[in-house]
Amino acid sequence: MQIQTIAEEVFEAARSVTQIEPFSNRGIHFSQAEAYAVAQKVADMRGGKILGRKIGFTNRLIWPIYDVHEPMWATMTNETVEYTETNLAVVSLSKFCEPRIEPEIVIGFSKAPPPRATLEEIAGCVGWIAAGFEIVDSIYPNWGFSLGDTIAAGGLHGKLVVGHKRIPPQDLIQRLNDVKVILSLDGKINERGQGSNVLDGPISALHYLQHGIAQYDIEADLKSGDIVTTGTLTDAKPISPGQLWSANFEGLETMPLEVTFTK
Repeated sequence: MQIQTIAEEVFEAARSVTQIEPFSNRGIHFSQAEAYAVAQKVADMRGGKILGRKIGFTNRLIWPIYDVHEPMWATMTNETVEYTETNLAVVSLSKFCEPRIEPEIVIGFSKAPPPRATLEEIAGCVGWIAAGFEIVDSIYPNWGFSLGDTIAAGGLHGKLVVGHKRIPPQDLIQRLNDVKVILSLDGKINERGQGSNVLDGPISALHYLQHGIAQYDIEADLKSGDIVTTGTLTDAKPISPGQLWSANFEGLETMPLEVTFTK
């Protein structure tokens, strides 16, 4: 498999905001190791300082929609992560082909989890939590792809908006499982979700991530300072310029977040 050639095609599609036929439709089927190798090449070409990872397809409720049946991950950089202390962000959609929005719980590590960590050990390494919106984008038309296609394309990651950071409570695992979100478009409720939709909870998603990346030599371990967005609590929603999306996370303390989109 020509990993470099495929990575160059993925990079060029993203750079030029052009969609391409999924590789799986062309008879090119990736092993997961090959797909992550492509993603690493693409990340190298894009550049930027790596800040952490996104985890995708952690919400089992949406697996049948996309014909994907396990999670995946990808790196995020300082060029794709934006913080907002006001809990309101303005995002241009000019660099995206077919963008969608996902409300997520974002976690920051204050120390590195030990190898093969338990859920409790991972929770003990969390330094902050925040509400987040991930903008995901498909270089494949109509969001049609295989799991390998999505991994190769950087996990469909486009941008992450991170709200105000908050100190995690003592009973973090259960409290994040119980978090509820109300997702609204232009003031009207669009969908509701909750933390347990994400692989039985956001800390379980981190546990999956740590054990997953340990299988691949090219993947760096989780470390202090890393941020991870743990997956969408609802289905991903198509977005367009002029819209105002808001998410109200409830269960810890109210964590509102809003984003409006421009061309």
